[in-house]
Amino acid sequence: MQPGLRLQQDPSRKAAAVTGPPAGAGTDLLTDPLAGSLVAPLAGDLVAGLMRRHEVAAERLIGWLRVGIGACVFVTVIAASHLLHELAGVSLGLFEHNAWIAALGFLAIGAASIALAVPQRWRHAYAYLFMVLDVGLVLAITVLALGERGLPGNALPSAPIVWAIPLVLAVGALRYDVKVQLSAVALLTLGLLGIAAGLGHRLVLDPASAGTPAWTQLVSMPVNVMRLALILLAGAATALGIVRSRRLLASAVRDAVGRASLSRFLPAEIVPRLAAGDAALRRGRRQRAVIAFVDIRDSTGMAEGMDPEGLSRFFTAFRTRILACVRRHHGFVDKFIGDGALILFGVPDEGGDDAARALAFAQDLAGIVEAWNETRELPRAVRIGIGIHVGEVFCGIVGDEERMEFTVLGDAVNVASRLEQATKRYGAVVLASEAAVAGSSDPTAWREVGREPLAGRTQPITIFAPVLPA
Repeated sequence: MQPGLRLQQDPSRKAAAVTGPPAGAGTDLLTDPLAGSLVAPLAGDLVAGLMRRHEVAAERLIGWLRVGIGACVFVTVIAASHLLHELAGVSLGLFEHNAWIAALGFLAIGAASIALAVPQRWRHAYAYLFMVLDVGLVLAITVLALGERGLPGNALPSAPIVWAIPLVLAVGALRYDVKVQLSAVALLTLGLLGIAAGLGHRLVLDPASAGTPAWTQLVSMPVNVMRLALILLAGAATALGIVRSRRLLASAVRDAVGRASLSRFLPAEIVPRLAAGDAALRRGRRQRAVIAFVDIRDSTGMAEGMDPEGLSRFFTAFRTRILACVRRHHGFVDKFIGDGALILFGVPDEGGDDAARALAFAQDLAGIVEAWNETRELPRAVRIGIGIHVGEVFCGIVGDEERMEFTVLGDAVNVASRLEQATKRYGAVVLASEAAVAGSSDPTAWREVGREPLAGRTQPITIFAPVLPA
């Protein structure tokens, strides 16, 4: 194996037999990704970017809703007035003038917002501009409706356009901009109070006063205060809805960023468990696992016959085949190490068939590589070695926020690595320990080929190889 092909030190040299968790493993080395100092600023930037992109689309939608409101006013007042006059001789002429202003006003504002709601033209200040135009149109029509009929300020609710205020607030909430929404609520409130005061709002109506129509008692001061309070509450509710929605979005983005940050360093099979709060896996724990090491034989010679680009394509193709085979047998690749891989079965959850699946994976991968060689697409045949062992390991997260890594440590890791190295001496593609073969679905498919302590160990282990080649 060519040293230059290694991405990091041989794990067999790193993994040492342990009698307890490594130093520092008792604490949670993986800080909460949803509240990490690195995740929060990135999540905030992403939310701000999403809101900027959403703002243009939201204003275009609001523009079309304005057009719909204008069309609705035309149909329900102007067109209906003519229809009623033809059918029943009833006229809504008193409302037609203001209905024309409302219909044309909403249509014009809607068309302008649609025209400007494109990324190349849009500015955030336009949201305030169109909000002011919406509110101003409603208030202006309210003044006209009361003034042309000579009604006092306490008759505000009798103007039909006033009941468009909740609609204006609801449509404005589509912007998801709480500042714009609160500004709209404030302008509407001040405008209504100004109209009431400007048109001579009488705080107390005397039912016995001569010449006072009885219906004006229905819109006297106490009732109007309640109506104004309801409008304020409606505006506050929409503003709170915006705040709640933005917080939910920010939470979802932080969660996604946290998972993505974990995925940069950790196997995809582990990330969901950690994100869900598996504290034991974060701190590290002891458990039984099946370890398989895969390595390419004579990678130095293969590298001599390939240019860097071809070598990159080769390793990509090799790793793709390993990943597909591992997933088929429900294991996962803990890490790729240069021209090799460390593969785990039974982590994080042990199963009764972990060893059987690992052994089946090894023979399956050997067959896949042999079939690959038969395609003649490589200048030299690929030869691999696979070592498999079962034993107790410590598995968990090591490192810090800057560099986290999921790893397995223990004598079982050493044994699997030594078995992979021993495939060279035994002339075998796959070697497995007696403990691994004991979990095979067909132990008779394996034969004993030796018994030795392996390099760096004192206690011998029995070594098995497949009876038949892959």
